[in-house]
Amino acid sequence: MKAHTLSLLVGLFSLKTIANAQEKRFEYTIKRNGAVVGNIHFTHGIAGNRTVLTMESEVNSRFIFNFKAKTKEETIYDKGIMTWSSIFRKLNGNVKVDKKTKANGNTYTVYKGNKTETLNNYPIRYNMLSVYISEPVNITKVYSDNFQQQIDIQKIADHHYKIKFPDGNYNEYFYANGVCSKIEIHHRLYNASIELTP
Repeated sequence: MKAHTLSLLVGLFSLKTIANAQEKRFEYTIKRNGAVVGNIHFTHGIAGNRTVLTMESEVNSRFIFNFKAKTKEETIYDKGIMTWSSIFRKLNGNVKVDKKTKANGNTYTVYKGNKTETLNNYPIRYNMLSVYISEPVNITKVYSDNFQQQIDIQKIADHHYKIKFPDGNYNEYFYANGVCSKIEIHHRLYNASIELTP
């Protein structure tokens, strides 16, 4: 089955499942140099033993050139184990990231465009979307859907954590009442922040 067909089927199934679910929504603003440059819509749905996390973001800014980015991510957990995740990102209308991870027995199949690989780190219980709705108390690793590997979580202080990515960039995460209230983005070319809307 082709990756895009698989994505469509999983997406339709998750939408049908989430229709009768308990659902929470979170809104975040993305700021750069004090100005709002984008927003994030985050949904946390629970239906029985299934949890579906979705995030859509849009950024419009200017950095040397006009910069318009749209991202959509989805993660499905069944009984606390990640069975599906996807990340799709466009930059100025061009697809930059299109990756998926699917559980296959006791392994994961990783889709990178038309290529597939096997990932032997089953089970994954915490990924980059989980970071938004669950503080990583006593959790030392997070699965990055973008880099498709486990990454260390460093605790800086109470309710304050740091995740350094393989490309050298890093984010700092701050929590209030178990939910991520702020993210400080430290990129080699810019700094920005993501803040939970009250």
